[in-house]
Amino acid sequence: MKLSLLLIIGFLSLTLTAQNSADQNTFLKDIPYKIAEKDTVRLDIHLPKQKVYDKTPVVVFIHGGAWAQGDKEIKYHYTEGIKDTLQENGYTVVAINYRLVSKTVDIAQQLSDCKDAIRWITDNADEYNFDTENIGLWGESAGAHLALMTACTAEQTNDLPEIRFILDNFGPTDLNQVLKTNASWFTKKTYKLLLPGLYDIREKLIFAMTSFDINTNKEEAIAVARQYSPIELLETAPKTPVLILHGNRDFIVPFKQSKKLHRELNKLAVTNKLIKVKKGNHGFTKTDKKEIHHLIKETFVFVQRHYHKK
Repeated sequence: MKLSLLLIIGFLSLTLTAQNSADQNTFLKDIPYKIAEKDTVRLDIHLPKQKVYDKTPVVVFIHGGAWAQGDKEIKYHYTEGIKDTLQENGYTVVAINYRLVSKTVDIAQQLSDCKDAIRWITDNADEYNFDTENIGLWGESAGAHLALMTACTAEQTNDLPEIRFILDNFGPTDLNQVLKTNASWFTKKTYKLLLPGLYDIREKLIFAMTSFDINTNKEEAIAVARQYSPIELLETAPKTPVLILHGNRDFIVPFKQSKKLHRELNKLAVTNKLIKVKKGNHGFTKTDKKEIHHLIKETFVFVQRHYHKK
């Protein structure tokens, strides 16, 4: 009996060691991709867990956090599921940090960081066996906004590769609506009552993102917010396919923003799909496992459909 127990323990130890070794071989952490003034901006690389392609397609993950917080760590149940599925099927996931908005960093610099991360991927493609003809963007919340903005403005920057697809997880598309830049006194009062935490940082966030005080330079703040709203840029943007996942009980980024994005993309004949997550909140933290599994499957099917086969 003791011998059997020792054999089982030994087998489990070897299995765990092999798993940890596999994780170490496929996870490269905190690689610097940019130095901006005194800030070093880093990324993580989640390499494929099996070889499927000669060169590995890349999905760039951009985290959320209201542009002012958050980190590249992929730690939520549905994001982990998407990442694992991609890795198991021959894809690399590159999760990036970007400088958070502050007194010295605005949204333009965040967008610059995202584009520089893509440049780093192309510059280092040989070392990591990246397929630079197959790069897609994946973001959640503020990260989805930055993913949309990166794709919408990619043609303004000649040295960026073509973006094959965007995975938009409950991303804001109209900053003026989300930030309530033109809110009436009644709207602001309601907003303060329902979401006091967000209301308290609203003015600071508007200033940090636009560099204008909403109380003294309202028109300028609104103009900058419009400039960085993907919904305003669709007509001149590349026709990049978009998968939109959004809960209809999202009180941070209203579901109607994704509905409008879906309608406008249809008008422009841009390939897209909107999946409404019933009773889904911001982040899908209250969504059951069966629905999460469905979202992971839909995401992978969309990625595979828009992988550019040579």
